[in-house]
This record gives sequence, structure tokens and C-alpha cells, in this order.
Amino acid sequence: MERLMLLDSKNYDETMDEFVRAAVRGIIFIGDKLLLIEDNKGEVKLPGGGVEEGESDSETLIREVREETGYAVIPETIRPFGYIEEKRKDFKNYHEGRIFHQFSRLYFCEVSDEREETAMSDNEKDYGMQFKTYTLDEAIAKNRDMLDNVGELAWNQREYKTLLLIKEYMQSYD
Repeated sequence: MERLMLLDSKNYDETMDEFVRAAVRGIIFIGDKLLLIEDNKGEVKLPGGGVEEGESDSETLIREVREETGYAVIPETIRPFGYIEEKRKDFKNYHEGRIFHQFSRLYFCEVSDEREETAMSDNEKDYGMQFKTYTLDEAIAKNRDMLDNVGELAWNQREYKTLLLIKEYMQSYD
């Protein structure tokens, strides 16, 4: 799978402990709208999350999309897009003093028409996360607004730049 982007803040010391995390995110269009997760501050992100021990990327994608949106991924539609690599000093309220190194692998996929209840984690509920659909341009604008008004937090940058990459890819096939 090809790396699409490296987001390295270089705000860490190479001698720090490093936490490496693999995540999987779904690029799911329903009609002309993208299936997204929106938090209580207005940021939108692709559905997905961390790969659990022993899980394949497909299994993670299917589990995370079901938990966050209630939709079932159709396994035979899963197609790799690429990955985003992030490297930065971890946040104070998590594990200050270590490097956070994440690989977010992105997959296009489709979902079934039926939707069940979501199964958000307590953390996701605390952030008011819920599934939404927006056009790609609407999603980009929402995250641009977050960057302009909240600041360039690591996840805001990743989500905004990922959406721009998806738009660029989609325009190359128009």
C-alpha cells in the first residue's frame, strides 16, 4: 500500500519511547455524499479506528464502520487507497514524553442499505460523535473551519488533508 502523506511535526526527541498504532479508515460514498463521523465541535472524520490484536484490516474496517455508523461494510467492495503516516510528540493528557506514530490505512468500500444502531465507545459518546453524510466539499469546508477557528490540532490536519487527497483522486477520474 502506497504512503499518500507523511505528517511529521518533528516536535519530539528521537530518544523518547515510541507508541506505534495502526488504524483503518473507510472512504464510503452513499450517492454523492461521504459517510463521516462528526463530533460536538463540528469536526468530521472518516469512520474507522485502531486495529486490534489478531485483526486484519478488513475485519477492523467492518467492525469500526458498524460500531460508528451502524452500517455493514460489503467485504468484497473493500479496495485499498493508501495510508497516512503521522509522527509527533504525544499529548499531555495521554502520554507526554513519548512519540505517537500512527499509520492510518485508507480503504474505499461500500455499505449495505440497512442500518443498525451504533455502538460508540464511551470516549466517542463524550465527544458527541454521530454519523453524518456530507459532500466532499462540505466536509472539507467543515474541517477547514475547524483549523481556522480551533487551531491545527494533529487530527484536524490529518482529516483535512486526507479529504483533500480524496478530492484530488476523485477529480482525476472525472
